[in-house]
Amino acid sequence: MPFKIHVMLAFVAALLIQTVAAKPADIPVKDFFRNAEFTGLQLSPSGKYLAVISPIKNRRNIVVMETKNLKKIKVLTAFDKQNVGGYFWANEDELVFTMDSDGNEAFSIFKVNREGKPKVVELVGSSVGNSGIRSASVVHTLPDDPKHIIVQFNGRRVTAPDLYLLPLDSRWSQKRRKNAKMKIIARNPGDVQGWLVDHDGDVRGATSLKGLKGKFHYKEKGEKDFRVLREFNVLEEGIAPLGFDFDNKTMFVSSNKGRDRGAIYYFDPKTNKLGDMIFEHDEVDVSGLIMSRKRQKLLGVSYFDDYPRSKYFDEEEAKMRKGLKDAFKGKMVSISSASDDEMLNILLVSDDTDPGSYYLYDRKEGKVQFLVSRMNWIKPEQMSPMKPIRYKSRDGLTMRGYLTVPKDSNGKKLPLIVNPHGGPFGVRDFWGYNPEHQFFASRGYATLQVNYRGSGGYGRKFQHAGYGGKWGAEMQNDLTDGVKYLIDEGIVDPERVCIYGASYGGYATMAGLTFTPDLYKCGINYVGVTDVGLLFTSMPKHWEPAKELLKIQIGDPEDKELMARMSPLAHVDKIKAPLMIVHGAKDPRVVKQHATDLRDALEDRKIELSDDEWIMKFDEGHGFRKEENRVELYEKIEKFLAKHL
Repeated sequence: MPFKIHVMLAFVAALLIQTVAAKPADIPVKDFFRNAEFTGLQLSPSGKYLAVISPIKNRRNIVVMETKNLKKIKVLTAFDKQNVGGYFWANEDELVFTMDSDGNEAFSIFKVNREGKPKVVELVGSSVGNSGIRSASVVHTLPDDPKHIIVQFNGRRVTAPDLYLLPLDSRWSQKRRKNAKMKIIARNPGDVQGWLVDHDGDVRGATSLKGLKGKFHYKEKGEKDFRVLREFNVLEEGIAPLGFDFDNKTMFVSSNKGRDRGAIYYFDPKTNKLGDMIFEHDEVDVSGLIMSRKRQKLLGVSYFDDYPRSKYFDEEEAKMRKGLKDAFKGKMVSISSASDDEMLNILLVSDDTDPGSYYLYDRKEGKVQFLVSRMNWIKPEQMSPMKPIRYKSRDGLTMRGYLTVPKDSNGKKLPLIVNPHGGPFGVRDFWGYNPEHQFFASRGYATLQVNYRGSGGYGRKFQHAGYGGKWGAEMQNDLTDGVKYLIDEGIVDPERVCIYGASYGGYATMAGLTFTPDLYKCGINYVGVTDVGLLFTSMPKHWEPAKELLKIQIGDPEDKELMARMSPLAHVDKIKAPLMIVHGAKDPRVVKQHATDLRDALEDRKIELSDDEWIMKFDEGHGFRKEENRVELYEKIEKFLAKHL
């Protein structure tokens, strides 16, 4: 189907012609890392209109059109410095979106109109200063109230976000630093970290944290004051509210009470009793709900073991989903958007070698119509499969992860890139299309992802196994054991192993180069922690309520011996392999001092980093979001790996 947004997108056709016959190694770096042509498709409430994020002026911007035949295309935003973040249809005419500035994670909320000449209006502003980061987020879209939304904002107190009813016919005053029409509907007493809203938009619950003690606050519909329903230690088993059933009385929760992995249960907040179990899995935590607002019922649950899975309780939904799955053999098929009557649906169809395409599914007619591909210059047949792997750590824990092997290789004695995920706690790697790993595979490198101890999704014991000074020790051993497993299997050449990661993955990179210096031939540290003590003294102020928990998870910053043992910065003299350092100067999580202190320590040892080995971008934060910076980074990574691996 022809689909044209803007003259500047016309070059796509030329790119397609160039890459059809290309071998993987011939695919330009830019093709993996430039912005997707179309992503985040969302139907308006009626389904008559379709919005999409598309690269205008090399930035993510919002474009709308009529759903039928994709006509009457209109560019609503045309930002040339920042990317639009998340967005949604607030009503048939207005779209609400978020955006920060240069990666500082101070998110403002805006709206833009579809009808007439598009006009962007700031609804809630944000700021960064000595007092901390003031940022806003949307908590409830209020689909039954087209004139309001509910937002969370820490403007009054940086560590304690309040909840507001926000009229869409209002605006933020830069001069007064407020929106006069915002109405506070839940005032934070000082320790509330999150709010729970029912389907009507009434505030019904809150979770608070002081030190390691948490509380779940609750009130019945119509009640003015909260009461404490449960008190708990955040390190112990408990329940996590997921949301209300459509009666606005019963709740869905994920609980590991009396068990290791979280399962989904009914919960009666009025009696404070855990009800029947809805679904459990014998290997992974389960917390995903699949619900129908139109039909007012829970349709099923979703979870992720090695692959994405779903279980449907509703026969009609199960039959429909099976039909879609059968129509797209071997693909992940997810519904990313639906009209209010749920008759029109946007499907995203993808897999590990395919970044995905969008389809329009008419449930009433039972018809599926192709819309657009996210990155139609990527050819799945040229990409490499991602395979789940398992192995035992040296102390007997089962490690799960993924291995991507170049498709044209024999799978033996390959150069390897170990790519540990960030977080680290509660986060994990997933199966699916990964542009970094496909890029590495196209250049002949295998890539290993490990869900090391401390990762989320595998139960409380596995996550807690990473707590208490395990950085650079047991958690790092899990990566080392993965490399040795692949060497023993004959898949990896022990003389050609590199480590590359971002955030905690950047820490793991530096830990690998300092604590196991003979294992790696090179390392790439991307926005990584180098001084663990500095992580505590420089953390954003809105993280401070979780500081006591972080002390348990990572280690006590007052224990100077532990901080020195864990911090790669204190062991720079052990580094043998070439190193590349990448950072964003506006990073609020891992401040740039982690990178500059490491560079200075290397220079003290007469090790000078070239312009290709030291990348500090002053218009980026915790990871590069701007297309030109991202492409430049991976072009330099390509040269670095070719030279050292």
